[in-house]
Amino acid sequence: MTSSFILYSEIIDNPSEYKRNSILRFVDSYAREYVSSEITTKVSPVADDIMKTGIKAFDAAHIACAIAAGCDYFITTDKRILRYKTDRIKIVNPIEFARIWEEIP
Repeated sequence: MTSSFILYSEIIDNPSEYKRNSILRFVDSYAREYVSSEITTKVSPVADDIMKTGIKAFDAAHIACAIAAGCDYFITTDKRILRYKTDRIKIVNPIEFARIWEEIP
């Protein structure tokens, strides 16, 4: 699992202190890689290209960070993001990912 400056920004904006703290604990426990804002020059052009397809700025930045980190999968339940297709990363929902994960030796 990879986290990013975009993810932390979104988590911090959560108005529920309980949810915010729970999500932060989860991410801090499981994320093994972090995409920092220092690589914005690498992430921004990719996010800009993704936004041209109708993906919103924050979502495009999330995907661009995952691509920059070399992630194989981007897991989401957002239907707009799930319709976005690219050869740079596989975008799947959690159920699809669980099926894929079961098949990985």
